[in-house]
Amino acid sequence: MIEINLLPDELKVKAKGRFPDPAITKIQIALIRDRAFIYAIPALLAVFILMHFYFSVLWVSKNGQLTVLNRKLLAMAEQKKELDAFNREFAPVFQNASVPVHLSRQRILWAQKLNALSLHLPAGVWFNHISLNGNNLTIQGSVISLQNEEVSLINKFLDNLKTALEFSKDFSSFELNKVQKRNLGGYDIADFVLVGALKSK
Repeated sequence: MIEINLLPDELKVKAKGRFPDPAITKIQIALIRDRAFIYAIPALLAVFILMHFYFSVLWVSKNGQLTVLNRKLLAMAEQKKELDAFNREFAPVFQNASVPVHLSRQRILWAQKLNALSLHLPAGVWFNHISLNGNNLTIQGSVISLQNEEVSLINKFLDNLKTALEFSKDFSSFELNKVQKRNLGGYDIADFVLVGALKSK
């Protein structure tokens, strides 16, 4: 006789002590693993695509920054060339402009020395150019003598400067550098150069 249980599932008495078949359980576990692997492949592909897209955007960004920096570097190189050309052109002007500054810092000292040059200048001797380059003082002058005593007058002038303490105290040496004679209008003129080295401070 066949019995049919028409009770709802929640009222049905469940059989106790029955265990699932191990073979069926293994098949179910294998199916779950296969499904997980199948679902993991698209996720990995998506992560790979996103990483590829990120690094592509980063590379494009860095490449753009590098291009901008190269342009700025080229512009700065042009400006540096212009600055170097300016410095080469105006370096002598700046160097000459530093002489009055140096003199102004020691205006009392140089006032004494210029005064000594004027006081000890013999008759017939005059200055053509006085310059200060670093620690070297250069005096270019000329002398004329009707008695042909040009060299004697130069030596007398040099000796007077060496013995004048207000002039010679700051020089380590002060010597005659060059004498050259020439004739002008029938008169012999001797051009001379005196060079003095200042003591290092």
